[in-house]
Amino acid sequence: MIWLHISGPTGVEAEFTVDSPTMAVDLALRSQRAGLIWRAETRNDDPVQRLSLSSLRALAASQAQTEAERGLLDQIEWQHSMQSWFQLN
Repeated sequence: MIWLHISGPTGVEAEFTVDSPTMAVDLALRSQRAGLIWRAETRNDDPVQRLSLSSLRALAASQAQTEAERGLLDQIEWQHSMQSWFQLN
């Protein structure tokens, strides 16, 4: 289980618990593109472990068991790259 906290500069905050590391990567990348602050943690183990974006990506890649799951992760990364490129232009 991954806990994800997202907050904005205007005081808006949201918390999500997700089973899928791929979903956590998607939420983190979308938050990052929107200029929001996020943090992720695993809460299965004691002590709680904070996860960086690279840790989330590695966890998602290691847990993607099927071709469909790997394809979804690739699609999320591709979409992030494209959206980031559009923001620069």
